[in-house]
Amino acid sequence: MRLIPSAALFLGMHLALLGSGCSISPADEPTADPNMGATETGATARDLEAFDQSPVFNILAGEFYGRDKNYDQAATHYAAVAQDSNDPALLERAIQAAIFADRFDLAQTLAEHLRQLSPGNARAAAVLMVSSLELGETEQADRALNQWLESDSGNVEKIFNETGQYLQKSLDRDRAVDYTHHLAERFPQQYEAQVVVAKLALSFGEMPLARKAADRAMSLRPDETMAYDLAMVIANRDGDVGQAIRVLEKAYNRFPEEGRYTSGLIEARMAAGLGDAALALLERTLEKRPDDPELLRNLSLFAFRMERPDLAEQALRRLEQLPGQSDVVHLIRGRVALQEANLGRAQAALSKVSARSEHYANAQVLLAGARVDQGEGDAAVRGLEAALLSDGIDEADQQQLMLALASTLSEIGQFEDSLQIADQALDAWPDANDFRLQQSMTLFALDESGSAISVLRELVERDPDHAQALNALGYTLADENRNLDEAENLIGRALHIDPDNAAYLDSLGWLKYRQGQLESSLKALKIAYRRAPNAEIGAHLGEVLWADGQRDQALEIWQEALELDAGDNTLLETLLRFAPELMPANSQP
Repeated sequence: MRLIPSAALFLGMHLALLGSGCSISPADEPTADPNMGATETGATARDLEAFDQSPVFNILAGEFYGRDKNYDQAATHYAAVAQDSNDPALLERAIQAAIFADRFDLAQTLAEHLRQLSPGNARAAAVLMVSSLELGETEQADRALNQWLESDSGNVEKIFNETGQYLQKSLDRDRAVDYTHHLAERFPQQYEAQVVVAKLALSFGEMPLARKAADRAMSLRPDETMAYDLAMVIANRDGDVGQAIRVLEKAYNRFPEEGRYTSGLIEARMAAGLGDAALALLERTLEKRPDDPELLRNLSLFAFRMERPDLAEQALRRLEQLPGQSDVVHLIRGRVALQEANLGRAQAALSKVSARSEHYANAQVLLAGARVDQGEGDAAVRGLEAALLSDGIDEADQQQLMLALASTLSEIGQFEDSLQIADQALDAWPDANDFRLQQSMTLFALDESGSAISVLRELVERDPDHAQALNALGYTLADENRNLDEAENLIGRALHIDPDNAAYLDSLGWLKYRQGQLESSLKALKIAYRRAPNAEIGAHLGEVLWADGQRDQALEIWQEALELDAGDNTLLETLLRFAPELMPANSQP
């Protein structure tokens, strides 16, 4: 179904239209026995033909064809009445059918008729713009957009947002990109237009235009946070840390009380290697004794990363004084202890998180992961099972703990038990698709690729926007070097949902490698590795560099990947094929 701006969404299927200037007059009503056939009543072919052309027949036919989603016929019958009518309701109904039938020339004609009847009709102007865009008539689309803005001048933001939604979701991509550039230059002083252009350009990957539009929006309304937020997203998508810092500094100076800008600037400076500047801002922020819980949580974690436990404790003590924050403090302390491989201190902190806390399930899952890492898989399972019996946990906690239990069982090799837990969970919560994703991962571990793919296909059918499942299925097809067109569609959909996800970019890079597109593959894999340096992505990047003849660079990346995780199976399998001399002693994939 084609998406059109809401100003062009019209009436429901109401046969009350028959009473809107189109009712049968008494002279038209049949007088014969309605149970008798046409011949028996004396009806002639002319009578039947006249009925076939009557307004009531065309409206009824239009409704019935519409109910059957035969929009072409619905549009034909409605247009037969509407073109000779001065009834706005009929015209709107006919326009709706014409749009759904992709008959944009007809929709344009009908919308122009409606506009003449009602010059200030915003619906007519919206349809004229949509139809003109579909027909490639840019000047006419411009005039219609102007009419729409004039007709509904109090809703400028809404009009540009709806225009943006149409361009993004319904119009042919090339035309949508062209018109996005056109909008940027038509409305250089219109804040709402530049914001929409920045969003559209970002979604289309038109990064120079996205940056330019966001900069314009910031200049037009320096006291609006939306433009700064957009500019930061664009800089992050581009991997331009310097630009991200510049935007964040502007935002921080303009909105010093907005904790997210303070946190963002500290993190960006850390990412850019500007540790002293990041530390100075952290200390300055703590001196102000903030009472924003999210900001204090972030400050404590940043301080731990900077190896300044004194500042971290200062932030945590301040956070602990705020109502309802003690559990999150225990969670943070436990998480930091785990990062320092201090299982005893982690367990002491995490065990203090109340079972009635929203952080309880997270604490138990972290503990289970730590126990598995320590080789205490059975203890991890027992801990999760005990947590599931705790009083006070809600359904969301139950699901999270059961999912962790299924994952833990699979990780320690108890695959059948893992599948059984997932089955039990799906019996209780049939729509909890993350359990299907876990099932598929367990089946892959059992080398049952066919069954795993079937589960993923069912998951995607149930939830077409489940990005992890889309990526998992797409990556599997790419890795097995089959159905590459389908794999590209699946990975593309996952990236549309989460364009910054390094795992999905890794999948895209691996797919491009399978398709023989080394340049595109390297571009995606380098971005993925920069955003999330891990052994598996490093293995993929190294292999593509090797295939591209850049063997020294490949060896360098593989050595880095070994330092990240010398036990990663994908990395070890890759080294065994290309550089066995790098294999760690006594290592086998």
